Amino acid sequence: MYCAHCGAQVGLGQRFCSLCGQSTSGAAGPDSAYRPSPPSPVPAGPVSPSIAAPPYRPPSRLVRHLSVIGVLWIVFSALRLIPGVALMFFSHANFPFAFMPLPAALRMILVPFLGAIGLLVTGFAVLGVAAGWGLVTHQPWARMLAIVLGCLSLIHLPFGTALGIYTLWVLLPAGADTEYKSLAPAN
Repeated sequence: MYCAHCGAQVGLGQRFCSLCGQSTSGAAGPDSAYRPSPPSPVPAGPVSPSIAAPPYRPPSRLVRHLSVIGVLWIVFSALRLIPGVALMFFSHANFPFAFMPLPAALRMILVPFLGAIGLLVTGFAVLGVAAGWGLVTHQPWARMLAIVLGCLSLIHLPFGTALGIYTLWVLLPAGADTEYKSLAPAN
């Protein structure tokens, strides 16, 4: 007997085909031969370009690295939030100056200075988180913000410098602007 589904030879007492697993209730007898269906006709002549599959192109550098840059900006900026918030807190709590006797004039200069530095660091950290989120979600404004922040972070050795170089390496090459715009969601 032969399987009616795949044509494999099936033993007399078998309930299922050992090749395809189909039930042998519809198996053909020993005298009938398995006849596969005829192949479908192949069109003669050249295949039109609209039917042919497009050639494989590997993803560009921008596509491969965009989400990695976004996540790195979020992580780097979230870590940068910690000292920024701490500086703002310490400037308002007068914490470092409670244990050190400082003249009032010096204290009046240092407290606002620490607050301003903390506000600046926190502001850049919030912008970095926004840029990272924007790059991951392909927002149209995020590329330019990430380029500006990448240039500014070049002076923050060693991690800021590495992230700035990586950001500029991916987002600045020729054609990256038009490719990023094609990835951005339609508004």
